[in-house]
Amino acid sequence: MNLTKQNKQSDSRLNDIVSKIKKMGYSLTPQRLEIIKIVAESKSHPSATDVYGKLKESYPMISLNTVYKNLSMLSSIHEVKEIRTLQNSVHYDGDISAHGHAICEKCGKIIDVKIGEFDFAGFFETKIKEKLTENYYINSYGLEFYGLCGSCYNNKF
Repeated sequence: MNLTKQNKQSDSRLNDIVSKIKKMGYSLTPQRLEIIKIVAESKSHPSATDVYGKLKESYPMISLNTVYKNLSMLSSIHEVKEIRTLQNSVHYDGDISAHGHAICEKCGKIIDVKIGEFDFAGFFETKIKEKLTENYYINSYGLEFYGLCGSCYNNKF
């Protein structure tokens, strides 16, 4: 994908999130907008501390608590995914498209797993609902694989 197409997609994603936040009645402070940009544009699944580190230079008065609150809000409105590693660390993914994650059990590295055209939403709506004993409405889902990244696997011996 070329850089211009990536920038257009990133701008579109950012505009979608900003529009949803405004519709829901949240204020759009410069700090909140910057948090959204960082997470929406990141391919590295940043932690709250990572986001805070990037913001601190431009907004020296911002607190880590403010970053956590904003990330929590974005997660609650399904605009970022929370990814928990086995090291009890939480990372954030601004890409809410259907994809999974491979998570290293040793270092915590997170790698996107493209799942192609498999219809997880349809699968959950039909197959999973059949297994539930009462009505249930699924808002989101996750697909995580745990193992060792290449570096950790090669250094395990």
